[in-house]
Amino acid sequence: MSIVRRAHFAQSRKLIDQFHGREIKTIGDSFMAAFKCAGAALDYARALQENTGHPEVKIRAGIHIGPMHVEEGDLFGGTVNFAARVVGAIKDAEIWLSDRAKEDIDRLGAVKHKGLKWMQHNLEPGQLKGFKGKYTLWAMRE
Repeated sequence: MSIVRRAHFAQSRKLIDQFHGREIKTIGDSFMAAFKCAGAALDYARALQENTGHPEVKIRAGIHIGPMHVEEGDLFGGTVNFAARVVGAIKDAEIWLSDRAKEDIDRLGAVKHKGLKWMQHNLEPGQLKGFKGKYTLWAMRE
């Protein structure tokens, strides 16, 4: 398992750099990374999904945008917590976006994102731990 994890981490770090992101930390077998925009985060997640570094690794990626508090190289705040809940809602090897992140992708209007298909998930109050109200999440379908 150590060989699999190292190969996956090397690939993820290469792609974070390629898409001008910043590695925040690893959490078990996962990465927390920050990007300048939702489009770069989506491009990173799609590239990592295509090549995880090892054929046994499948990824779940959750993308959310918003303000964060940076302290000693770590990120904190509601945006970080919400992104974690987006990942937690994913059951299979998929990429999901919050409604805010998808709006940002749509607003940027990059040609490479125009052909993407999305499945809408409407969550009822209480489905995202710690967040009240109804939320819409989007699963990428190619």
